[in-house]
Amino acid sequence: MRSTRRIPDVLVRVLVTAVLGGTTYLITNLADQPEIWKITLSVFIAGASLIVQQLADFDRRLERGLSGFNETTRLFSRLDTSPVGAEEVRHLADNVAALGPGRPDFFYAFVRSEIRRTAELMDSLKGHHADYRGEDRDWLLSLTRCAGASIDAVSTSVDRGFWETDLGRHYEAAQEEAVQRGVRVRRLIILNTPGDLDADVEELKDRQKSLGVDVRVLVLSTLEARERRDAVKNFVVFDDAISYEMTTEDSDPSRIYETSLITGERASQRSRRFDAWWARGE
Repeated sequence: MRSTRRIPDVLVRVLVTAVLGGTTYLITNLADQPEIWKITLSVFIAGASLIVQQLADFDRRLERGLSGFNETTRLFSRLDTSPVGAEEVRHLADNVAALGPGRPDFFYAFVRSEIRRTAELMDSLKGHHADYRGEDRDWLLSLTRCAGASIDAVSTSVDRGFWETDLGRHYEAAQEEAVQRGVRVRRLIILNTPGDLDADVEELKDRQKSLGVDVRVLVLSTLEARERRDAVKNFVVFDDAISYEMTTEDSDPSRIYETSLITGERASQRSRRFDAWWARGE
């Protein structure tokens, strides 16, 4: 298919002006007017046409500008009344606007990707559920640093070896900081059998307690069958508002298949379940 080329706006205006001026000259020529009037009237009509076109173009541009301005104003008005607030969004917009030209295309592609990822997270949280394929890092640390009242964590065998990783050490440090600012942190360690209470578990208990974390142990066999299915999943409830959950791979329970953020009623259910299990732990 042959591509069509758009005629530039400037050329269109010149052609329209020339046609109107020429037409005016022909009409005055047929009316047998003096030459000076033919030229004067033709130039006047052509000039008036050009001015009208310019004014029309300016009006269209102004209308588009005002439309965009009004949309931006409405957006920030909504943000100002939002519990989240507008300060961080304005900060993001300022920083994006400050990224001038001259960098590699890949740089701008990466920036767009990060903005899109954040936008998709916000869209998912509107539905009270967001997923991340694999093991997360940023969510866990950010939630721990944002907690203001409580952190209730369920640990299973998946945690074995976690505390020696880079993420585990940063998570421990974030927990300790949370305790220091008055956040209640509780960790419930779920074991398959009483015999699983080995030296590694005792070391984990002592290590967590040294950070100011309250620790209890619950044996899986003491739970009902329905509860056991839920107890094989690690989860952490922050401020009774957001549940951070990890799903392991079926073929390898030591590997994280998916990480989820749960809000709303399901998070409240997790909080109530933790309290019930905590009361039965030792």
